[in-house]
Amino acid sequence: MDQVTLVVVRAIESGATTTKKIVDATGLSRLKVERALGTLEKQNLAFRESQGSWALGVPVMPTVRQCGSCTLCCKVLEITDLKKPVNTACSHIMAGGGCNIYSERPRQCRTFSCAWLQGHLDDDWFPATSGMVPHFSLDALNIQVDLDCRDRWREEPYFSKLCELSLNGLLASSKRNYATLVIVGSDKYLLLGRTIVPDPTLFGTAFVPNGRETFHYWKATSLEHLQRLNERVMEIHRIQQEFGHCAIPLDDDPRPPYRPALLELSRQHGGAPTQ
Repeated sequence: MDQVTLVVVRAIESGATTTKKIVDATGLSRLKVERALGTLEKQNLAFRESQGSWALGVPVMPTVRQCGSCTLCCKVLEITDLKKPVNTACSHIMAGGGCNIYSERPRQCRTFSCAWLQGHLDDDWFPATSGMVPHFSLDALNIQVDLDCRDRWREEPYFSKLCELSLNGLLASSKRNYATLVIVGSDKYLLLGRTIVPDPTLFGTAFVPNGRETFHYWKATSLEHLQRLNERVMEIHRIQQEFGHCAIPLDDDPRPPYRPALLELSRQHGGAPTQ
């Protein structure tokens, strides 16, 4: 999936569900947005709902567990087909669990299954117990946190597992690359190992490791900005491979050429790489 399409996906996930809203949220041209939506629609990854708004469709994965009495997804997730906002209990939840319109539940409910149901996480992550609904979207593992326990994700054993999942998702050799995103009400946090990135942008985050489980990062403000950041990250990696060290710059808007500035900064910090 190219970067333009990813930005459109993230905009839809953030609540921009009409073409105009996607254009406004991303700053992309209407033509680019319509092309990306067309690509997603052809791949059955996006479709227009009855009211004309765009929705994403994630392929349904088989489940290995049962919901039992858990209805947390019916509280913390938005259900547009029922006009149910996020973090509000659905009016169709029955006492003791279950849904009183289960046989006629909308498409969003029929196609949804959390990562715990799919067997990706152990019983510590049973949503009714953990207070979190972990679920995969097109390019992310989303952790939707119940506002009644908004800091639960920072506690153990959860945070260490989120760190592990994040690192797995970042691996270039992974079968499926994904970002790990924690959503707590209106707050969002991107996890890079144990590094927490508050308010990540739609355009992405460039990063380099500064420890085994920690990273230095820069948040992109446009696709062009992301490209420059990633070009500099690639140059940092090349210098590290050549000299064993490269200083990490703090400025967040690099301009080519990147190598001379990186070499000079490294010499100033005692690394003294020479060409």
